Amino acid sequence: MKRHVRPAGIGADIYTLENGLVLNVKQTDFRKNEVLVAVHFGSGLLTEPKPGLARLAESVVTESGVGALTREQLDRALAGTSVQLNFRVGEESFFFNGKGLNTELDLLLQLLYTHLADPAFRPEAYRLAMERYSQLYSRMQSSVEGMLQLKGERFLAGGDSRYGMVPWQEFRRLGLDDVRNWLRPAFARQKLEITVVGDVTPDRVLALVRKYFGSGGRDLTASARGRVIRFPAGRELDLTVPTAIDKALIVVAWPTADFWDISRTRRLNVLASVFEDRLRREIREELGATYSPVVYNRSSRVDPGYGVLRAMLTVAPDQAEQLAARIRKAGARLAGAGVGKEELERALKPTLTSIRDMMRENRYWRDSVLALSSRHPVQLQWPLSIRRDFASITAPEISHLAARYLRAGRAARIVIRPARK
Repeated sequence: MKRHVRPAGIGADIYTLENGLVLNVKQTDFRKNEVLVAVHFGSGLLTEPKPGLARLAESVVTESGVGALTREQLDRALAGTSVQLNFRVGEESFFFNGKGLNTELDLLLQLLYTHLADPAFRPEAYRLAMERYSQLYSRMQSSVEGMLQLKGERFLAGGDSRYGMVPWQEFRRLGLDDVRNWLRPAFARQKLEITVVGDVTPDRVLALVRKYFGSGGRDLTASARGRVIRFPAGRELDLTVPTAIDKALIVVAWPTADFWDISRTRRLNVLASVFEDRLRREIREELGATYSPVVYNRSSRVDPGYGVLRAMLTVAPDQAEQLAARIRKAGARLAGAGVGKEELERALKPTLTSIRDMMRENRYWRDSVLALSSRHPVQLQWPLSIRRDFASITAPEISHLAARYLRAGRAARIVIRPARK
């Protein structure tokens, strides 16, 4: 072993093996016998060679099984176990997420090793994926929610192809060789970071990881970087869909900031909660309508400076323009007059309760703290401050963020309606 550290205050062990593999382990008693695993490698969506290939790649890997076993044969081999494994192309890495019983950790790691060492990219999996995506695109083109994915998300990201879904005409041209040529080198050569959280001992995890991943070197290190995204401030997008369902979708969005100032990101999330509560009350009081707005902030981990706070609302088509204007005005009022102490407390109370519950979940420690901490060591500090930081949030802080980010001239507006017959 090259290195072993125990970061202060989080109860985790981090090992670096001689071959460069990083292993993060946290032993917990949150769920008896449960173990969660993640293997991250490569740069994921940042290296996507053709728009849309990430979605196709996920489906092909999932449906292909492994080298010697088809998907059906693999499912039969795992029948009677609790083992689950999923492949994803993340915004900054490829990864497998898995779970099972602690007695199945050996099997889970063996399965992960086989996926990486002997991957399958089967023609029948490609055909099945294309068939399913053809059906999905057909449904999406006739729904307001689908049209948001097809055109709205990319609009909010200044046309960047990593956001939303590419047109079907572009997706259908992707081939199995595109998937194979992109993934095979990453599976074989990119350095690994393995995270194991649950009812397991670090010594046992280390021994099993050494058994399957301790020999052989990997010579590629993830190095791709994000891009500068130009948010469409002040612009509007109007779309129609051929549907008999009489509803419209409104999105009013403001540019915020990227993820890595964690104190700011936490407060942007609270601002979104305050805004959602205010919108719901205003719409109910002024219109007597029971519309349910959804407001959230999403800050990018990879694209410098890029984040979006959006308010979304499904409404009757003849009220779309009126309510889009109301949302904009509500944002401007929040920016101008600030946040009251009482509405901040309403937003913070459920957040503080959810934090207590979240920190007793294996998934939080795997996905939000340990996974990718070899690239972003600052993540290991976040659990130490999260409760205290949220509890210390003040109305003037949230008012300051509202004034900075919710100015009327910065908003972009999307309205998606049924096409007129």
